[in-house]
Amino acid sequence: MNSCDCNRRGFFGHAFGCGAWVAVALAAGTTQARQAQARTLADPVTTTPFARIEKIADGVWAVVSTPFGADGARGDRTTLSNGGIIAGRDAVLVVEGFFTPAGGQWLSDQALALTGRRPTHVVATHYHLDHVGGLAGFRQGADGPELLMTARTGALSAERNALARPAEGSPFPKAPPILLPTLVLPEGEAKLDLGGRTVRLIARTGHTDSDVTVELDDPRVIFGGDLLWNGIFPNYVDADPLKLSTAVTALLSDHTATIVPGHGPLSIAADLSGYKGVLDAVEAAARRAHRAGLAVEDAAKAFTLPPSLGAWTLFNPGFYTNAFKAWYRVLG
Repeated sequence: MNSCDCNRRGFFGHAFGCGAWVAVALAAGTTQARQAQARTLADPVTTTPFARIEKIADGVWAVVSTPFGADGARGDRTTLSNGGIIAGRDAVLVVEGFFTPAGGQWLSDQALALTGRRPTHVVATHYHLDHVGGLAGFRQGADGPELLMTARTGALSAERNALARPAEGSPFPKAPPILLPTLVLPEGEAKLDLGGRTVRLIARTGHTDSDVTVELDDPRVIFGGDLLWNGIFPNYVDADPLKLSTAVTALLSDHTATIVPGHGPLSIAADLSGYKGVLDAVEAAARRAHRAGLAVEDAAKAFTLPPSLGAWTLFNPGFYTNAFKAWYRVLG
């Protein structure tokens, strides 16, 4: 029935992770962000205050989180990240665990409504809490889907999402359980047979030490995790910007692919040239500042994106500083 060239490994942990940037994310939302998140590429089949589901093709849906409120300020963060549902004849894969257990439960219910069954597999693209914090919501009592991650993502989630108590402003009243993989993805590429539909799970790096993209060839769809952003300035807190640029170039090379970014509206790859422009603008500014001997904070404070790239909303005012810190780590 289902097959995945992964090694089976079961281990579960209970910890809380804030992925500290998430605790203060969305504090600087704008009206532009609200307008951007409202853009749709496909027909929405479900809309809530925190997310919508867009149908890309038969058996393929994207989850687009909409975390900005009507005034552009912080809104409902039940899911926070983007993701998706991919259905085959024998199995249903959900992309991402989302931010809260309530978000995971909602997606499990949506998968049941859309496909006739609950998810059999859930894959997390990386360890940040907005992508794994809701995994417990997919469980039905003692039962639950297979949880797919790389070994490194599992280790990072156990290590860095383990705080004694929720951060101020967190939506969690208590520490949520952090579930770790039951299927460990290998380095390179794994294939998951859902029955009449094969999904490719490709290990990459750039946004973190361990990222995974979820890709379909027919139709050509790429769930990019946080390697790809649209209209929202990317989070560089754990990034290697050189590897990030390499990964983005590869992912956007098929200009006809439908892109489900980690945050922001859906797009066609050809229309995400502005995102590559954002990465290039950050690189150029960071290299200039580093050569000039500027402090990271001063370089970030002076940075602005070229108007030609359009509006790129900041989840957090500190994201420019994170970007320059990432480049300074690489430049030495």
